[in-house]
Amino acid sequence: MINIESMKIDKNNIYVNIIFISIFLIFLDAYEIFSIPISWIGLSFLLIPIVLEGKAIVNNGLIKNICILVILISIPQIFFLFNNEFDSSYSVYIFLRYLNIFSFIFLFYFSLHFFNTKNVNLAMHGINRFITFFSAVTIYIFIAQIFDLYEPFRNRANTDIDEMSQATFWLSQPHRAMSTFREPVIFVTFFLPLVLIYLKHDDKKNYLIASIAGFALGLSKSDLLRVISVVLILYLLLNYLSTKEIKVSFILLIFSMLISSTLGLLECNLNPDSNECSKYEEDVRKINDSGEIKIKINSTNPTNLDNDRLSSISFFLNTLADLNPEGIGMVNIKFNDFMNDEPAESELSIENMRNVQNLVIFYTLGFGLVFPAIVFLIYLNLLFSKKRDFNLMFFFIISIFLFISPIEELNAYFGLILGLSSTLFIKDKNAAYI
Repeated sequence: MINIESMKIDKNNIYVNIIFISIFLIFLDAYEIFSIPISWIGLSFLLIPIVLEGKAIVNNGLIKNICILVILISIPQIFFLFNNEFDSSYSVYIFLRYLNIFSFIFLFYFSLHFFNTKNVNLAMHGINRFITFFSAVTIYIFIAQIFDLYEPFRNRANTDIDEMSQATFWLSQPHRAMSTFREPVIFVTFFLPLVLIYLKHDDKKNYLIASIAGFALGLSKSDLLRVISVVLILYLLLNYLSTKEIKVSFILLIFSMLISSTLGLLECNLNPDSNECSKYEEDVRKINDSGEIKIKINSTNPTNLDNDRLSSISFFLNTLADLNPEGIGMVNIKFNDFMNDEPAESELSIENMRNVQNLVIFYTLGFGLVFPAIVFLIYLNLLFSKKRDFNLMFFFIISIFLFISPIEELNAYFGLILGLSSTLFIKDKNAAYI
């Protein structure tokens, strides 16, 4: 006789395993196979549970309404497609942009209802192991890049700069951890939310995992990490004043992040004979003139934005005054025209394009002011319909972190993270879907 309940648990186990295989592949951001980024394969794998549960999801009234809303705010994009000629690469570009949006919507909804009590326990056990594993990988790669130890070749486009085969080297700045990502800030954007959710949900004394993960994240020297650390400190302070409880694991996380992000070591001071340092003999001699290992303090103001981020904001403010949204397909093209200071007439090339590096900027310029208005109404509804406590505040922190990150698009992973956060911190945990 078939045990239906047993089959249900087995199915959920399969889904959880698919989710963690997908996350692992998503985190291989600096690598590609057959010219396909492995992270894209991971994002696609996240859709497998959606496909298997397709009927239940598609028949949901809320999902239908959201999809209709996306279509309505995409009317400028639709008109643009009908009124202009474009090549196949542009068509693929548009398809991937909308695939990201709908993937986010479906993964958010799936996560919201999949992570009941049983499945959350499975997920948290997996997250514990993944954080430990990935932190260790990050620390190893950080050391390997300094001492020329083995590291898988970072073969994705834009992982090299100038004449260097790999963009993992800073001559006059402390070495930075990128783990398996193309950039330190992308590593922080994807890994930190997972760490925060785990430490917030699990009340056990996870002091060791908090310290290791914080140390690994801090090695990125990311200013985004330092900004969110200040936000977390304020959150913990308010929490303590209200509940008189001290979140020791969070304190250890923040402390280890700030210490390892503030104190840095130069690669050419530690290993002057490394493959990269050997190309700059005169500079290396100056760095090592004292014959001592020097600790360099990261004293930069985290509110000072880099040129790319400043350019994105300037472009946004310049365009906002006369906003005429033509769809998300034109945002980065116009941004590149703005950067080059000369409009590219009827040329829709999307190769080697620079991105606006912010989700709010990207969708506001693509869809118009309706996008920030919808986001504002959603969070206003949460504020007045949910219990206003520190769980809701924590959910807002996770959301804000994703909004200010340099990733300009929604994606399936963000849908998973926000759906899981919503389930854990602002939704009835007894609700079940699958």
